[in-house]
Amino acid sequence: MSWGSLAAAGALLGTPGTATAGPRPPHREAPSAPAGPSRRTVVEYELPPAGETHEIVRLPDRPMALVSQMSNSRLVKLGMDPRTEQVTAVKAFPLGSSDAMLHGLAVSSCHPGRIWATHEGADRLLLVDPRADSVEAAPRVEREIPVPGGGRGPHYVNEYGDVLWVTLKGSDQVLALDHTRPGRHRLFDAKPHPIFAARHPVSGDFYVSQDGASSLLRIDPRTGRTAQIPVPAEQGSTPVGLISGPGGVWLVLLGTAQAGTGTFGRIDADGRIAWHRLGSPLGRSASLLHLAFDPPGTAREPGLWLLASSIVSEQARDLIIRVRFDPSWTRITREEYAALPTQSCKAHRLLPLERSVLATELTGARVAQLIHTEE
Repeated sequence: MSWGSLAAAGALLGTPGTATAGPRPPHREAPSAPAGPSRRTVVEYELPPAGETHEIVRLPDRPMALVSQMSNSRLVKLGMDPRTEQVTAVKAFPLGSSDAMLHGLAVSSCHPGRIWATHEGADRLLLVDPRADSVEAAPRVEREIPVPGGGRGPHYVNEYGDVLWVTLKGSDQVLALDHTRPGRHRLFDAKPHPIFAARHPVSGDFYVSQDGASSLLRIDPRTGRTAQIPVPAEQGSTPVGLISGPGGVWLVLLGTAQAGTGTFGRIDADGRIAWHRLGSPLGRSASLLHLAFDPPGTAREPGLWLLASSIVSEQARDLIIRVRFDPSWTRITREEYAALPTQSCKAHRLLPLERSVLATELTGARVAQLIHTEE
């Protein structure tokens, strides 16, 4: 798929292509055409069959990404070419019982070379050595931590120093747990259903998206006080993707089965939200599920990546969107769109790399890759 200007995007979208078997080389490529001095192409890689393909993380300084498949609790290792970042090998491994529902993944800083993972069905947190030196080496679970206090359904996990922040989708709670002393933990009640959690880079407060309540939970980790911030109906509904970023915590709105609104926002240190809405015909109705920023050290102008998904509506487009900002991060200067070759795949998560972007496809058991090619 060419990565074109807004004027060209509409004409380039909507060509689904045809599938061929095999995870390597890429099995499908969307049509491409010149777009100035550079070209961006979307390809897809087949993963081992699974009903639900979810999270994706990159191991620091290693040519490997990891993907969770929840329906059969498998961890998929993607070997990548260090120069081009294209996927060269795919191997899946069971991680726990088949009904443990492997879901959340997060790279650990306290345990270099390891990741944290969640068993959403078995109510456990895992510390995993993925054995990144070889795609063929089976990952090892080094530690298991039961979710305390009757909490259920660990969904998202991330590490902030010695504390793991975990959303518990089954019990509608948020868990803060000291992984060095698991007896030290706090549970915060949430509304249905907590999905992502992120620490504000200025205030230090944590924010949690709650997709069933169309509201954000704000947690002061110092006092334990909580507050709810409803999403204004005029902006849209259903906050899902939520991450720390420049100047605040950024979030996207998915919308409903009837309509998306192409809306995302940034929460400031006082909990106020500055909303942005995509302006192109594609963007104005986009159902936004996830978002991500470029990895540190990437020499790009201010901007972020958005993932539009068909997860709640088969009429919605599955898109990777690049939004460029002015230096103050307050004004959108450009929008660029690329369609995933397989539509209605319920595009799920984004992972920007140095020269490309990966996206998981929930129901397709595939990973799509938007590749930047200099001409």
